[in-house]
Formats: sequence, structure tokens, C-alpha cells
Amino acid sequence: MAAPAKRRRAAGPDPTAGFVAWCEAAGVELSPKVSISRRGTVSGYGLLAAADLEPGELLFSVPRSALLSQHTCAIRALLHDAQESLQSQSGWVPLLLALLHEYTTSTSRWQPYFSLWQDFSSLDHPMFWPEEERTRLLQGTGIPEAVDKDLANIQLEYSSIILPFMKSHPDIFDPELHTLELYKQLVAFVMAYSFQEPLEEEDEDEKGPNPPMMVPVADILNHVANHNASLEYAPKCLRMVTTQPISKGQEIFNTYGQMANWQLLHMYGFAEPYPGNTNDTADIQMVTVRKAALQRAKSEAQQQLVAEQWDFLCQLEMVGEEGAFVLGWDEVLTEEELSMTLKLRSNSPAPCGSVLRKKA
Repeated sequence: MAAPAKRRRAAGPDPTAGFVAWCEAAGVELSPKVSISRRGTVSGYGLLAAADLEPGELLFSVPRSALLSQHTCAIRALLHDAQESLQSQSGWVPLLLALLHEYTTSTSRWQPYFSLWQDFSSLDHPMFWPEEERTRLLQGTGIPEAVDKDLANIQLEYSSIILPFMKSHPDIFDPELHTLELYKQLVAFVMAYSFQEPLEEEDEDEKGPNPPMMVPVADILNHVANHNASLEYAPKCLRMVTTQPISKGQEIFNTYGQMANWQLLHMYGFAEPYPGNTNDTADIQMVTVRKAALQRAKSEAQQQLVAEQWDFLCQLEMVGEEGAFVLGWDEVLTEEELSMTLKLRSNSPAPCGSVLRKKA
């Protein structure tokens, strides 16, 4: 799958100089060995090496005061007081309300940052594709179904949480300005550009994931699987550090995680051209496997057996209603589940395929 542009920009003067000046005023320390550019990058803005770099070199550091989150925005006290009523399945509502306010406030301290995205409506994201085109081009990838679920959740969050909150604070929000369409665009913005700080190991079993936040400069870096830089989280700042030697003029890449192309396209609006993405997978949806097994059953008794076996596998949490077999480049990533399903089905007169992993 070819890589579509990660982001488009509206025509007009390049806001890079103003953003760099803002970074300096905000305490962002940018190495003289790097430069922010729209030229010489795989897509949109990127970070280029202005000199040869060795592994372990600091590219930039961003103080936590320059991060844009529910805890640093102008309405942070309001969001803190209303935190119970702003809980949602995504956990993104407080940040999205912060973005709704800051993006539409001309005096926001983050306006030079927002100037890099002059038109959120032009984000390359399947969410904004015509439904017919999304279905025709992406059928079988799981993306159309994921986008449909996203759109339903966005509508629900906006109507049940965002609108009531805005109506209770008419001095700050205006539904005529802070519309569902803008909310949807900001959801795509958060999907494509936000970061979530990893939990400490001792907190992983007790706490949910940290809320997303926007990290200026760090979100400019494009992604490849074979990345040459990585973001580190320190108590007072976030630091981007090289992980490989980088020659002058080369682009510096971060990683968005070990993600298959369908995940990259769903979340970020681009895919890495073959064979660059060594994390790519072939996923076989569970519903396809179950449907095939039922179609191959030659009698009602065999169909009943398939249903019983499937229920048994569900009880073992080997399969689920929103799962897939995941086949990596070198191995089956759901080997245990596949082995169990094949073993169970091999003793059955009704043939089947394989088993599924529940998706996050």
C-alpha cells in the first residue's frame, strides 16, 4: 500500500519561523544540528539533520510547561472541577475540550503551534474519506469497521458530554463555533499527533493509561519502523535522542510504536511502503473464520458443533467478537490461540481456519 501524504498544508506563508521563535520563548531547547523543514521530508513537516549525528545525541528537549494538555491549558481548573462528568470510553474528552478552547482563542499561547496545522479538515485520515471510497479501497482490512466505530463514539461523546458541558459554560464555549465537525477534526488531530506517557511498571496493573497530550516539536517527526530517534520521558522535560548514526541532510524519524500498516492508516492517515514496515502483519478477522466454518458445515449437527466449539474457545478467551489472527513477517503472532483452535477443529468433521486475538 503506498503511503499517502501524512498531512496537507493550506497555501500561505511558512509559519516555521514563528513556531521556532515560540519554541525558544517556551523553553524548548533545539539542537543546532537539526532543523525543522517542509522540504526534504517524506511528508509535510519533518526534522532534518543539519550535521552528522551519533547515537545518543540530544536533538531537542521540551519542558513539561510547553506541553498542551488538560493540565496546562487555560481552562485547566474548570476541567479539573468537572472531571467526573467528563469521563468517557476514550479518555480524551478533557484534552479535546482544551483543544476546542485553545484552537479558537486568538490569544492562546499555543497559536504559533496551531499555525503548523492551518486546516484540520484536510488531515489525511480515513475518517474524512467518502464512505463509498473507504469501503471500496479498504474492505477486508478492518479499517472501515474501526472508522465506523470511531464516528459513532465521536457522535455519542459530543452529544452526551461535550454539548452539556459547553451549554453550562456559555461564556467560554459556543456550539455554533465549537461544532461537531470541528470536534471530529480535533479527534483526528489527537489520533495522529498526540502522545501518551508510559506508566511506571508498578502502576501498569492498577491504573488506566495516561491521558493523551500534545508535544510540540516531537509531533513534527515522521514515522518509519526503522527509526533513528526515540522520545524519552524525564521528570521536568521530554527529550528526543538519536538511536542510530544520522548523516547530514537525512530526515530524523521517530516511532509511533510497532504498528502494522492498517493500524498506521487508521490512526495516522498513512502507510509505510513495502517492504519498509517490518512490523506489518496480515490479519484474518474472526468473523470471517467463523462464517467460513459455518458455510463448510454440511448439516445442522455440524453447524451446531461449530457453534459449540466457538463458544468454548470464547470461554477460554482464545477468540472474541472483535479479534483477528495476526500473521507477522517471520511468525504467527497469535501462535497459542491458533494452535488451540486448530487442535480443536482438527477433531471435527467441519473444517475451520484459525483463531483470533482480541484487539485493543
